[in-house]
Amino acid sequence: DVIHEMYVPRMERVDVNYILTHTRGFTASHKQFSVVCNPSPLPILLLDQGLFKCIHGNAIRNALKYGEKGGPIRTEATYYFETGWLEMKVINLPGPGHAQLIAMGPRASELVFSHGTRLHKDSHSNQRSHSAGDGAWIMHKCATILGGSVQITFEEDHTEFVFRAPCKVYDAPLREADHFHLPSGVWGIAIDDSKIQRKLLRRFFVHAGIQEHHQIILGQNNEEISSFVEFVVDFIKRHPDNLFLVIVDENLELGDGISNHETISGSECIQRIRVTLDSENEKKMLALVRSANDSPQDLAIYTSRAHGYMPKVPLQGMSVREMVAPLWAERFPLVKRGSNNEPEEPDPDDRVTSIESLRDLTLISPAELKSLLKQVDAIAVRNADNNLADRWPVLWEKLHQLKGDLKTVNVDDKFTRAINEIESMRGGTAPADFMSKWLVIRTDVVFDS
Repeated sequence: DVIHEMYVPRMERVDVNYILTHTRGFTASHKQFSVVCNPSPLPILLLDQGLFKCIHGNAIRNALKYGEKGGPIRTEATYYFETGWLEMKVINLPGPGHAQLIAMGPRASELVFSHGTRLHKDSHSNQRSHSAGDGAWIMHKCATILGGSVQITFEEDHTEFVFRAPCKVYDAPLREADHFHLPSGVWGIAIDDSKIQRKLLRRFFVHAGIQEHHQIILGQNNEEISSFVEFVVDFIKRHPDNLFLVIVDENLELGDGISNHETISGSECIQRIRVTLDSENEKKMLALVRSANDSPQDLAIYTSRAHGYMPKVPLQGMSVREMVAPLWAERFPLVKRGSNNEPEEPDPDDRVTSIESLRDLTLISPAELKSLLKQVDAIAVRNADNNLADRWPVLWEKLHQLKGDLKTVNVDDKFTRAINEIESMRGGTAPADFMSKWLVIRTDVVFDS
């Protein structure tokens, strides 16, 4: 849809500051990257997060691949309040073949964003090639959908990529979110195979306004995962007078070993639930996918199957309400939000009396992170002489789970390097330097947690 410019942008709250300083999948030294924002910090903007990440990620990737090896890469982002436009520049030092690009003049910039052309010499052949395959062409498509533009200039001492697009400041919804709570009587149903995530989801529901006696958190064993669809369908049918917020992790693991392992897609579970329920019951549910993967392709899949998507990020009261408020308002525009109406009184033994007491119950301990680390370590190191390819599917699922847990507790960026190392290994086969990457991840988690 993006390529054919049929994609309809999903405008949502986006913290550009966070995206620019958390570049996914790159393992270069932090000293290689610098970010300058004007104003600093940038305001929270209304953007399509997937399109913006695609543009920024490809710009950084091109600078790494075709600029000076190990050279500094500088991102400059400016928001112009008077015009309502965002400008982002990615600047790198010249790499091989830069003189020839300068000699081409303005024609070089035009060809960079053309489909199927290459300007840089391929490192493994004598063919001339576009700097990122079709990456720059796709960047141009993304910018066009946003009503903006991209361009690149090759100067004597640097290369400068520029993205410009109109976007609004996300301010009015923030004021709404400050007082937002879900209506009384809403049930929160969630599933995740990570113990850490299940504890965080309990806190999430409380911040959204769902008390513990209306929470159901599943995923601690194979039975809860395999029967989740049937459980949700039956539960909604048995509660005809309630509304439901359903949050499902995208990657749910079944089995307990390399030979007995299966991954269930959470978004497919939601799709099955929606298809199984009749239209009246389906209308009572807001079903969201929660995942650590947020590429444009991933987001397109999630939104085609579910009602929306939630990233795995550190949870705070306001950020929870900012995520839920617009999704709830879009799904249930005629339902009055939570106010002074008190929910039904729960049984005393089940009630959590305050957010503070719940926080005490759900603090994530270093031991819990290290427990998952040991699981990955056992698979990575065990039978190390055997072909890593045999272990890679289950190993990657464990790494993905670890990445999601690290992202939700990465408040001070202390796990950013480990997260990026895991993201750089995403794919169907294990990287050749897997063990060196794993040692970096293990060291960071052990010493920072």
